Amino acid sequence: MDKLRPDAQMVQINAMQFIHLPSPDIIKSFGRSVHHYLGIPSWPVFASNRDPTMAEYFSAKSSNNTAVYATLYTGGTQVTPERYMQAIAALQPDMYVALADEVPGDARPKRVGQSVDRTIKWLDECLQHHQAMQQQLLQQQQDEAAAPLPDPQLFAAVMGAGSEQERQRSAKVAAERDVAGFALCGFGMGEPAAARPALMAAALQHLPADKPRVVVGLATPEEVLEAVAQGIDLFDCSYPTHATAQGYALCFPLQPQQEQQQQQQECADADCGADDSKLNLWSLQYRTDKRPLVQGCSCFACRNHSRAYLHHLLHTHEMLASVLLELHNTHWWLGFFGAIQEAIQAGQLQQYIAWFKQRRQGLQQLPEGLIEAGAGKGQSWHKL
Repeated sequence: MDKLRPDAQMVQINAMQFIHLPSPDIIKSFGRSVHHYLGIPSWPVFASNRDPTMAEYFSAKSSNNTAVYATLYTGGTQVTPERYMQAIAALQPDMYVALADEVPGDARPKRVGQSVDRTIKWLDECLQHHQAMQQQLLQQQQDEAAAPLPDPQLFAAVMGAGSEQERQRSAKVAAERDVAGFALCGFGMGEPAAARPALMAAALQHLPADKPRVVVGLATPEEVLEAVAQGIDLFDCSYPTHATAQGYALCFPLQPQQEQQQQQQECADADCGADDSKLNLWSLQYRTDKRPLVQGCSCFACRNHSRAYLHHLLHTHEMLASVLLELHNTHWWLGFFGAIQEAIQAGQLQQYIAWFKQRRQGLQQLPEGLIEAGAGKGQSWHKL
């Protein structure tokens, strides 16, 4: 994982998966924080309240005013703010998102408003537990004279599903709370992709610019560019995870000078279920293809293996297929964020987005006027 630095900023975990098995008591028995449990003591950890690769909240009808119903790999369970914060206290992440009542993007207006009300109420409860947790950590360090633990930074969840009005209301209240940052939640849960820029803008206009903004659940490079243009600072790596699960290798050009090379390589063939952004390695056309996944890519998979070998591993259901594809796709995704950061530093973000828009097939149009000097930092973390 250290080879992902400096492009990857931190490791994302899903706090919900530490509610039951492993339980908070198990985490505590392994050391001073989740960093030791995972064997990544030098990596910052971001604990989100949702895994963007899972559908934990699609049973949202079972939630109530005191607890959210989450479907975990061990089954369904009710999670109260107190129970959620017990897990956070055991994990001791560097940053975490408060408990939220997430609902699908097509939820009815009454349910969306209820979701915002509950999320605000639970944020206040999480803040109370957060203050108690900080005092306990301080006392523990004074008593044991031990090395300092991370001081967890609380991010407020901004909800609203597919309603701009509710997103504005949620953001206004969250901005009034003493939090370290904001997490725009509820994306990638069935809302129309074309509506996401307006939904993000509705919330961001009410959030202070001097605190970091996180979004979890965006699915494509186009959506990332839309979010960076609006001022989002941090993103997850769920897109390469989804691509890997489907047997795709990312191959879209990261810089204008790469475009001609990619075209000469015939990066993807629409006849085999792919597009100009990824290779469908399930396709039989790669059965004897000796080329790397992407010519010139410096990842381990491209330096050592061919498309034919990855195709073979997929068809024989070898675990190594996912390992190698994840290596390549994460490397390529982080390279994409590196290109975005270079464009921001050079003052050419608008030109980069315009080039990306022009060359991508079926690219969604970015709303005019979104690209400003206050654009987000475009950083990514690696999802564990």
